[in-house]
Amino acid sequence: MSTTIQLRSEWPGQCQRLVIKIGSAALAHPETGVDQHKIEQIIHDCFRLLQAGMEVIVVSSGAISIGRRHMPVPADGSIAYLQACSAVGQPLLMRCYTQAFHHHHKQCAQVLLTHEDMRDSKRKLNLKNMMNKMLQAGITPILNENDSVSYAEITVGDNDQLAAMVTEVMEADGLVILTSPDGLYDRDPGLGEAQILHKVAYDEGFGKLNLAGKSSAGRGGMITKLEAVRKLTPLGIPVILATFKKDQPVLAALEGGGTFFEGSPQATQKARHRWLTASARLGAKIKIDRGAGEAVLNNSSLLPSGIHHVEGSFKRGDCVKILCGNRVVALGLVEYSAAELRKIQGRQSQEISRILGYCPSKVAIHKDNLVIREDAP
Repeated sequence: MSTTIQLRSEWPGQCQRLVIKIGSAALAHPETGVDQHKIEQIIHDCFRLLQAGMEVIVVSSGAISIGRRHMPVPADGSIAYLQACSAVGQPLLMRCYTQAFHHHHKQCAQVLLTHEDMRDSKRKLNLKNMMNKMLQAGITPILNENDSVSYAEITVGDNDQLAAMVTEVMEADGLVILTSPDGLYDRDPGLGEAQILHKVAYDEGFGKLNLAGKSSAGRGGMITKLEAVRKLTPLGIPVILATFKKDQPVLAALEGGGTFFEGSPQATQKARHRWLTASARLGAKIKIDRGAGEAVLNNSSLLPSGIHHVEGSFKRGDCVKILCGNRVVALGLVEYSAAELRKIQGRQSQEISRILGYCPSKVAIHKDNLVIREDAP
């Protein structure tokens, strides 16, 4: 059974992959610790998106606030106490998500991350490959910051920033942040006479806004959310900030609720191309044959069999130039180091394990990690 999602008029084109960030306030319940009914509402929306052919990634807060109910309150409120709350609350939170997905005969998976995971090129590549496999299998990742082992992040830690990082890394088409107020106001709504901003241009600043106040259940506030927004909109990725209090919070946001932050119309693929160009390792080149070049230009992965020469020194996760003849046709993040590629160049994928003794990937560069040069034929 398929369904159609009516996207708001401001949304640029189609939406094939969406990140949804759920704040602690959405999940907190004064008696049970977690609001299972609200989780059911949100996951029902996710199910509707899956039916429409979209891929969904959920970034969820809430573990610490749920875990607090099961931990005696210490006098000092130390980092160790918050870490313990997170460790206790995380499986309870995932149990609620699992139950909600099972009602729709769907599967979800827990992914715990730290900000270091998003900064390290190898970890980031591993994360991207793993999550792509899950999404292809129809499994929805539920991400949370790994607070039980985080130190510096936990004191200012906010999943708004993590959601922005994941949106960029996974090349999602947009981010929906669910929070208490239904969008961005020109002042704290609690002060009265606040006006909602229904749309914010990609180049509009926030200097004149009164952004005081934060959620009582979470650790972030409106400022951290706007910081997350401004990490994405210059890349051409739109963000919606909307309330979780509606019966269909995600669908309501996508159809026109909350505040829509416009992504830069000059960005998208060009921004990723500029980033890869800037991060390409000096002197790192892979030369491929004509057949491999045609495959790459037709959005296929680069296989070791199509490589005939490797130049320079690079490690797994580095960005390298891909040449067909004397022309750079693409840039990509490699699955193997230069030394490993020299051993398997020109060989079939099924030979990798025998040659190297291991096989982390059957391709040299996955198609999801390739960007075609704009002047390529």
